[in-house]
Amino acid sequence: HLSIRRQRQMCIRDRLKDVDLMARQVHQLLHLAEVSESRNYHFETQDIARVAFEVHDFMNRHARRHNVALDLRTPETPVWLQLDRGAVFVLIRNLVENAIEHAHPASTVTVELTSTGLEVRNLGPAVTDEEKARLYTRFWRGNSRMAAGTGGAGLGLSICREIALTHEWTLSLADLSLIHI
Repeated sequence: HLSIRRQRQMCIRDRLKDVDLMARQVHQLLHLAEVSESRNYHFETQDIARVAFEVHDFMNRHARRHNVALDLRTPETPVWLQLDRGAVFVLIRNLVENAIEHAHPASTVTVELTSTGLEVRNLGPAVTDEEKARLYTRFWRGNSRMAAGTGGAGLGLSICREIALTHEWTLSLADLSLIHI
């Protein structure tokens, strides 16, 4: 009876993982629908460094859980831009989350803001040219994520692209994430 109980527990655990993934996909689909409509944005003059600090604070615990340090570098003076604060928070958070998820343990994810851009860097597996071509494809999670069974829904970079386009920014992937503002 013990093995039957154990099998049931494993089955329930697997189903809960499936439910979590589906809930994340629904949440990200709602985000994607929202950020795809420019009328949903509320632009104000904001210091993007403050948004980056908020993301840093928000993602620090996630980084520690993955045994990754999170380093934020910002200019000493504010970087004032016309932006939608909530959307830019989501953009930076998604980039940082991806960098953490794909970073080697005991490494550092660096978020560097300058007057001309925001760069998110990690030490992790290289992104192949084939993968680079598919990074913005909705629901595409990459071979390493699918194999590892991580909870990515495959929508984060599509959301980032929509936010960047609406802000008239360029989102480019050298080896991962670089936003030109």
